[in-house]
Amino acid sequence: MRFLRRLAQGNRGFTLVEMMLTAAMLGIVLAVVSTVFYSSNDTYRKTSRRVNMQRNARLGMDIIVKELRHAGCDPSGVGVSAIIVASSDSLRIQADLDGDGVIETAEPSEDVTYYYDVVSQVLFRDPGTGPQVLVPNVSGLVFNYLDANNDPLSPLPLTTLLAAQVRSVAISITTHAREGEQITLTTTAALRNS
Repeated sequence: MRFLRRLAQGNRGFTLVEMMLTAAMLGIVLAVVSTVFYSSNDTYRKTSRRVNMQRNARLGMDIIVKELRHAGCDPSGVGVSAIIVASSDSLRIQADLDGDGVIETAEPSEDVTYYYDVVSQVLFRDPGTGPQVLVPNVSGLVFNYLDANNDPLSPLPLTTLLAAQVRSVAISITTHAREGEQITLTTTAALRNS
């Protein structure tokens, strides 16, 4: 019993200073942990946004390049022009992909127009059945047309005569996020059938 009495008398609990020090240290640890958490979360959101912007722009660019490479395809020999309209922010191409001598607008379309709408900030693809959003959140689109020597053709829009001299198209797409971050992708696509 004496042992228990001594133990009870020696166990006074925590002092107010000890409690305040513990609370202050806990507060500091929580502040550091929450700062790291919010910083990591912000980095994740920015990275996700950038990846989505890049993915959308690359998918759109890939579709344009693929269809440009087929532009002017004319196995039936009816005289299909590869480029019908060539301006800095719009491009219309044709190809007789199935070789039947008729330009179809059913998918896969053989007559496709790409154009940038400044107001809605969207790059559209119109296969002849109505515009479809190809790349959203576009802040800039530029088509440059190059001849066989990789010299730029001008003035834009190109005349029919100059459009027939196009051998490749340089494409630049700039996309943006709501927070103002921008990504610009550029490539040059050669017309295989010109």
